[in-house]
Amino acid sequence: MTLPTLIPAPDLSVLMSVHDGEAFLSDAIASIHRQTWTDFEFILIDDASTDATSRIINAWAARDSRIRPVTNECNLGLTRSLNKGIALARGRWIARLDADDIALPDRLERQRSFLDRHPDIGILGSAALVVNPGNDPPETCQINPATHEEICWQLLLVNPFFHSTVMFERAIALRHPYDETLRFSQDFELWGRLLRVTRGANLEDPLVRLGRHENRVSVRHARLQSDIGQGIIERRLAALSPGFHRDGATLRIMRQIMQTDWPIPNETNAAWSGLFTLFAAFRDNQVHDPSLLAPLGQRLVKRFLLSLFSSGGVPPSPMLIAQILTDFPRDTMEILFKEIRKRVFSTRKSAT
Repeated sequence: MTLPTLIPAPDLSVLMSVHDGEAFLSDAIASIHRQTWTDFEFILIDDASTDATSRIINAWAARDSRIRPVTNECNLGLTRSLNKGIALARGRWIARLDADDIALPDRLERQRSFLDRHPDIGILGSAALVVNPGNDPPETCQINPATHEEICWQLLLVNPFFHSTVMFERAIALRHPYDETLRFSQDFELWGRLLRVTRGANLEDPLVRLGRHENRVSVRHARLQSDIGQGIIERRLAALSPGFHRDGATLRIMRQIMQTDWPIPNETNAAWSGLFTLFAAFRDNQVHDPSLLAPLGQRLVKRFLLSLFSSGGVPPSPMLIAQILTDFPRDTMEILFKEIRKRVFSTRKSAT
């Protein structure tokens, strides 16, 4: 009697769900086909497309045996389709990619190498190249926070991962799936739950090229996606600090400040006060090692003082100055001393 040959499970499962994505799909599939890391399966879900998506997927599946086509008879939406794909996956790791994004050739290899060296990490993203059609420059590199502590801090207000760059452990995702009540921002919500049971990181080199076009979900449904994200943020902040509340406009400015290292035109005392209050609550939550949070506090203070010394900045209120000196006394005085000394030396040099 001849026993059937058992096909070993792949190391990882690449997961993509697409609905009417014929314009970009073939390039996205090709970017996975040519990966330098070859031990993977590619679960490609056609979410009841009405265009040529099905034909494109089937043509590629005939060419590459690692592709596992899955067809939804009715449109399930991205959230439910991703959970379906995770349930079907056989790999230890799930690597996400959207149908209008491109994985650089060594993306899977670079991430798997990092995860082998850091067994405590259960979710890993990277920087990304963002395509800007018709703009100059046509492509920019955007970097997300690298360490677990900074990722958790930024997650309070902004998404610290690009969804198409993320690789996460399948076993954890089975226990903590995407929230199927959410049509959009499902990844932003999920990271908050995953990072309570595992650690996260981002590679600082770009491993994915993100497409930016008028038909992208984040463009077509920007308002609804923003509203859902705002609700996630408000619930997250209430869990961290029950008495904390800021209006929507102030929260938006807080998010903008957190996303840039440089002063922005609309900074306000209320936004900065909110950030300092939040960081104090984050620091005192006793979840993270205080020594690992210290650099984040110093960076926040430095960012505030950069705004303080910039022309056109909002003059800080006495209450805000008192707050920063109370919550960050050592960091504030050290940075202020360095800044004043630098300015004094600069003035003396100019005078001579």
